[in-house]
Amino acid sequence: MIIDNKKIDLAFDYAREKHSKQFRKQTKIPYIVHPYEVYQYLREEGADQETLIGGILHDVIEDTGTSYQEIKEIFGENIAKIVEFESEDKKLPYLERKTLHMQRLALCDEKVKLINCADKLSNLRCIYLDQKYFKDDVWEKFNGTREEIKRYYSMALDALKSLSNRGIYKKLQYYYNLTFIN
Repeated sequence: MIIDNKKIDLAFDYAREKHSKQFRKQTKIPYIVHPYEVYQYLREEGADQETLIGGILHDVIEDTGTSYQEIKEIFGENIAKIVEFESEDKKLPYLERKTLHMQRLALCDEKVKLINCADKLSNLRCIYLDQKYFKDDVWEKFNGTREEIKRYYSMALDALKSLSNRGIYKKLQYYYNLTFIN
């Protein structure tokens, strides 16, 4: 598979600019670390260029106020659709918006599911590590309770079950078990 490094670099430059003033929840870790991690998980799965770029940009509409139109003009309609799908309506209560998102995800194609799985894996791995170091204090930084977050990740595993034979899904399941079951 041929990847155009200039397009990947453009996506990273764009994401770095859009997320430049953001940090991971209640940390001083620059937010851009998360899109880099999503990108690496997608590379491990052999994702194509469109999926890789969608993974890099997956949070720019939801978290930076960037428009669908702007993404479309720079990266094309397919990538804009992927990024738009990954965006949730943060005006809704936590569990309601997460449930709606997972219901839509179950009907999506593999590209979208791979990006979502990489996103969930990155976030859940971070939660697991934070829980390991900060114990139950980790749950205070979220909009949902521990049980709501557990339910959300359980819904994600169900919505992504078409990927169950893939390494990325198995890693997500592994971190779910470490975080919520063990």
